[in-house]
Amino acid sequence: MSNSLLLRNQQKRLDPPLWQLLCFSMFSFWQMGFIYFMGPALNIDGRTPLPISMDNIATLIAAAYIVSILLMLIIPKKVVIAGRICTIAALATIFGLFLPLEEAILRLLIYAHIFICCTMIGFETFLIVNFFSEKAAIRHLTVAYGVSLALISVVQNDFLPITFPVFRIVTVFALIFLSVFYFSIPATKDSFPEYVRKKDNFTAPKKLLSGTYILVFISSLMAVSGPSISGEVSNGVFVTYCTDAAISILIYVLYKKFNIHPFRSISLSMALGGVGFLLMYAADYVPALSYVSCVFIGFGMVPCWMIPLYCVMMMKSYPSKYLTPVTIGLALVAVLVQSTMVEAFRDIPSMLNLAYGIIMAILVIIYLQIEPYFMYAFKRKIPDTDTVKESSEIQEAVVCSDEAEFTEAAENEGINDMIKKLTKRELEVLDFIGCGYSNSEIAKALFISEHTVNDYTKKIYRKLDVHSRYAAAQFVNKK
Repeated sequence: MSNSLLLRNQQKRLDPPLWQLLCFSMFSFWQMGFIYFMGPALNIDGRTPLPISMDNIATLIAAAYIVSILLMLIIPKKVVIAGRICTIAALATIFGLFLPLEEAILRLLIYAHIFICCTMIGFETFLIVNFFSEKAAIRHLTVAYGVSLALISVVQNDFLPITFPVFRIVTVFALIFLSVFYFSIPATKDSFPEYVRKKDNFTAPKKLLSGTYILVFISSLMAVSGPSISGEVSNGVFVTYCTDAAISILIYVLYKKFNIHPFRSISLSMALGGVGFLLMYAADYVPALSYVSCVFIGFGMVPCWMIPLYCVMMMKSYPSKYLTPVTIGLALVAVLVQSTMVEAFRDIPSMLNLAYGIIMAILVIIYLQIEPYFMYAFKRKIPDTDTVKESSEIQEAVVCSDEAEFTEAAENEGINDMIKKLTKRELEVLDFIGCGYSNSEIAKALFISEHTVNDYTKKIYRKLDVHSRYAAAQFVNKK
């Protein structure tokens, strides 16, 4: 497998300062505040109601998602420019809401504003997946998102209602900050990643890719379900988002101060989120559990915002132009599925909580199967095998990391001694195993028979004293 393309993409990735990430996080505040939590047709109970009635919002949102997907597929290298245009257009429409307009014109402006916002949903994920370094993605999805979620919790409080005029002003500032971000990042063609083409002879890790998509879909489903369920409790959404914000920032602190990678924390957060839905089910019989359940659901929301980070790991191994569009498409399907589930359980809402608890348990199981491969992708240093063919370079890719906090893994003499027992070809095969490839996919990538790959795999297992691909990936992730 040629790694020149992967190397070039990694070298292009950005590491924006925190202030830029905070500006970028204002999109989440804008999206969740203005779109999902204002109109009664869209949210829990319309905490910040619009001054006019709105119809067909769901259709408008679906259309915006589709436009976003098409833009990312057809003109991916124009997404930054499209984002700049959209933020300016959004500012123009929000300023129009300050004017004493007729109801028909006001409704048209709000429709336009909602359409622009939902079109940009795909842009957010696209920029993180295609532009951000791993460290920047983590910092954005924990610290910057934590600040954004805290602001969202303020909008969602029941004890100090936010009126439309107030939120309108706040939205202006959010859009100004967002436009600062879009105009501060490069929009040249050279700044965009290169995608895999047929002539590159790249083999996709199909099982890992499909597993990631399943993870994306279920996480998206729970991201829209959590606040909806918390909304059944007075101040429940406020409690959930406050918890979400606090845990997001805590995860970053654990990462920086104690070398606990977010990937290590996600499964626990998912499990606690599942407990939260089950407690909400039990709250029908023990009402005192309601607020406790909202806290636990807040834990469960944290992994749902990590979807772009999962995709960053996939892009590091297999840079596909379809990754982000499919992710956004799955998010749209998740919204539709959630609406269908709510309608199906309308007469027995307690069973909906039980169903969500079971879904969260399934999410934990799926994530635990994929986590070692994500972790390996994060730690992996891509070797330039087009110019250097020494096994020492491939060995470095297997045991070395770009992150300072993981240097202990490379210095672990026991691991290094076992890795050194592997031949050059065995190291190559182990690298593919760590990236989530099956034996048939490895055979295709290395232009050898699957039988030969099976032999190499058995030798790797024996030398590393492991018994499965999962265990092999875990082995090279040890610190």
